[in-house]
Amino acid sequence: MNNEIEKIFKDFTVNGKKVPVSFLRYNGRETTYVTYQQVDADSEFSADDDLQSYVVYYDFDVYSKQNYLAITEAIKSSLKANGWRYQPGKSSGDLYEDETGYYHTTLNFSKEKGEITNG
Repeated sequence: MNNEIEKIFKDFTVNGKKVPVSFLRYNGRETTYVTYQQVDADSEFSADDDLQSYVVYYDFDVYSKQNYLAITEAIKSSLKANGWRYQPGKSSGDLYEDETGYYHTTLNFSKEKGEITNG
């Protein structure tokens, strides 16, 4: 899944500005960036005692020193175009982190994946 996400967000640009997207941590110098990570997976469909498909859930954390609404909309649009589903009930509200001065929100998305069986 990480390879798919990296491909989707390669050269991710919002309003003419490149926004870095990194797995788990961002160590660069930009003041607007996105990190992502898998947070859950659950069974969807089993047959003949083998898992046939499952759903993975990923969090996308948006950090910025300024308004990030255009970024969140661009993330939603990019992922939806690639078969992901936005999960508002698993996402966070808008946050402000006093220690860092960053605005922060978490967007959760899911995608169904097929499982290769031994049959």
